Amino acid sequence: MNETAKELDFVHTGPQDLAGKYLRMFWQPLYCSHELAAGRATPIRILGEDLTLYRGESGSPHVIGFRCAHRGTQLSVGWVEGDCLRCFYHGWKYDGSGQCVEQPAEPKPFAEKIQIPSYPVTEYLGLIFGYMGKGEPPPLPRYPKLESPEISLDVVRLNRICNYFNNIDNSLDNAHVRFVHSRHREAADDHIIKGDPIISVEESEWGVKRYVKFTDGKVMTAYFGMPNINYLNGQVVDADIKRADVLIFKVPVDDENHIHFEVRSIPFTGDRAAKWLQRRREKRAREAADRPHLVREVLAGRLHLDDIDPDRIDFVMVEDEIAQTGQGKIPDRANEHLGRSDTGVILLRKIWQRELRALSEGRPTKKWSYRPDMFPTYPGSIQSTSR
Repeated sequence: MNETAKELDFVHTGPQDLAGKYLRMFWQPLYCSHELAAGRATPIRILGEDLTLYRGESGSPHVIGFRCAHRGTQLSVGWVEGDCLRCFYHGWKYDGSGQCVEQPAEPKPFAEKIQIPSYPVTEYLGLIFGYMGKGEPPPLPRYPKLESPEISLDVVRLNRICNYFNNIDNSLDNAHVRFVHSRHREAADDHIIKGDPIISVEESEWGVKRYVKFTDGKVMTAYFGMPNINYLNGQVVDADIKRADVLIFKVPVDDENHIHFEVRSIPFTGDRAAKWLQRRREKRAREAADRPHLVREVLAGRLHLDDIDPDRIDFVMVEDEIAQTGQGKIPDRANEHLGRSDTGVILLRKIWQRELRALSEGRPTKKWSYRPDMFPTYPGSIQSTSR
């Protein structure tokens, strides 16, 4: 790959890749808070890097290196002690900064000389965020509408079997909704699937602002936040939840897989919310077990989308994943033929290429800023299913 191609490469996101370095300049979600109990550790892979995530007995989360510095065994199988993690193999113990603090069986311990990688972490909106960049992390962006005591949060971590940028492109693509999502929207006589929308876009202080005019005259305004965030305002959920705000992150695992993190507002709290969330999480867990298999079976021609239960919570995800993985885990974008309806996709790629070029040349990148008032709230607001 020549130097120009490297500057324009937003697909590869390992530690040494330019896009990987760019994504590391932002806080990225690593895990759902409710999935990690105090005193437990788990292996994670984010941005092409294997790490160990654990929650201390105090409740604080920590991220350190994947392997013990002694003999290289996997640290996640060890024991949490206080806010430290002890290796399963020979008992070396590490604190949350990656510093080795104890070496059993060593008559002259040299723990002070041993340190493995670690990253700053924090929790917000039911997600564990990590900052994997260099230097001091920037302030964690806040989303006040999702902090309201009058709502509950449905927080989700879903594995996707294609490059993260397939999903990001899809977020700026309204033309696909009429076709990819027609099955579950047809019954509702949804205006979104009738006719071809007129799409216009502009760069905003947060990323891309998108205007979509439908054939019945209704207009939608949608937002994408750099580098990998969707914020959907007033999205329809189900009969219990007419409208909800949804914050979505698309985070690379490696070059061929990514995680879809989602925070959805639920307009009730207390026991009702707890029961609703429990039912939804249990059903979603059952669905997650076979979704990659279903997608592969459809793409292999052994199954058809019509054979899949449209009442699945993740049916929209199944539809999107068939389309996005069907492009190839890493698409050959050189052979695409983009049109007027791809205006959002084109603008987003130009922004990414501009930012990567600035980064490669040592120039400042744009300071993106989210403002809570950029999302209007009004009755009957229209929202995209692009996810």
